[in-house]
Amino acid sequence: MIPDGLRTAEALLPLAGLVLFLLSTMAVFGARCAVIGRPCTPYIESRAASRLWKWWMEWWVWLWGPFERACVGLGISPSAITIASTVLAAVAAALLGTGHLSLGGWVYLLAASLDLVDGRVARAQGTSSPAGAFLDSTLDRLAELLVFAALAVHFRSGPVLYAALGAATASVLVSYTRARGEALGLSGAARVGGMQRAERVVLTGVPCALSPLADVLFGAGAGTLLVGSALALLALLTSMTAARRSYSIWSTLRGPDPQSRPIGNVRWLESARRRARLGQ
Repeated sequence: MIPDGLRTAEALLPLAGLVLFLLSTMAVFGARCAVIGRPCTPYIESRAASRLWKWWMEWWVWLWGPFERACVGLGISPSAITIASTVLAAVAAALLGTGHLSLGGWVYLLAASLDLVDGRVARAQGTSSPAGAFLDSTLDRLAELLVFAALAVHFRSGPVLYAALGAATASVLVSYTRARGEALGLSGAARVGGMQRAERVVLTGVPCALSPLADVLFGAGAGTLLVGSALALLALLTSMTAARRSYSIWSTLRGPDPQSRPIGNVRWLESARRRARLGQ
């Protein structure tokens, strides 16, 4: 068992510095937006999200700008950043699986932030390629499943186990429907829905990171309730996104009423028509 004081310190020590740092950078970014306008990153603008969520995403991209420029200047490859992000996610999974929920949550948020940088570095270096995109998407799925598996292991003796398994299943479905839809040339229909990876990471990592604080504020077991509720909500919302996306792709592929489509390569049809005419 991990002492309550240590678990609380795991949340409070990073939180105290992070809150001060993040709020100050948010204020600076807000002032920048007021003076010169909010940045409009194309892939953020294309997302089905609220203006406030897009503002937060633009702030996060801006916050990581110095690191991104350092990677470009040092010639660090996007694939190296992708692999480093996955390694950090594996470390986060190990921490979560052994009960260090808060520290594991912080490390997972850091790993996901690194994953945000790799694509931007690739575009800045002019090294974007299908191979890099394949590596990135594959390792993203691996990182996500490692974290959900770790949470399932940690909560294996309680009902939170089923929320973790449901979240993992729904996340895989969302990713698969997008990949399959884009492979069929339906990029627009394949991106319907709001529970994309950034939203899933936030809804997984933040409750884990703050779970010891919930125990301190509301009593023992509140942290488990917080994480379990977040995972259950994640499973529900992500399942809804998967269902909506699946229907969007299916209805686009189905197109008009099948009865109005010409039927080709059905040889028996002409024979049946001839017999019908002869019988009249």
